[in-house]
Amino acid sequence: MAPDDIDARLAALEAAAPVETGPPALARPGRGSLVITPVALAALLVLVVVGSAAAGGAIVAGLVQAAPGVQNPGEPLAGAEMECMSPPEAAAFLAERGFTDVVWQVESGVAGTKSGRSVQQATPPEHGYVVPGAILSDGSLYMIVDQRAGATGGGACPDLRMP
Repeated sequence: MAPDDIDARLAALEAAAPVETGPPALARPGRGSLVITPVALAALLVLVVVGSAAAGGAIVAGLVQAAPGVQNPGEPLAGAEMECMSPPEAAAFLAERGFTDVVWQVESGVAGTKSGRSVQQATPPEHGYVVPGAILSDGSLYMIVDQRAGATGGGACPDLRMP
């Protein structure tokens, strides 16, 4: 094949090739790199969440200990029906029986909602529904007083009006 033949064939190929008049397009990153990154991050996030939940559960399990209610059968005040007393009456009742280290947890806000607050104090409030609590391992007795709007009595006195 003569050099003139090659030049003629090359000229014919160039003439047949499509010609773009605009600038060349910029190369985009491949789709694979865009998909792999979020998938890898999602897997890492799942590992972090699961690891945190497991670690948190282990910590809480080590700190929280169940305590039976002070009025449950076999407990010191079984059947005392303190839920029928006002908080000051319950405090006097407990003091007569030697319970001097009492923590009163007062719940306020609106019953059935997540609003409200919980305050712990050494003296009983003047009013509210008494909810017998539990004696903790340190010997302190926790009593709950429900002062939430819409709350009702419980236990032996479910129809009691808030004292």
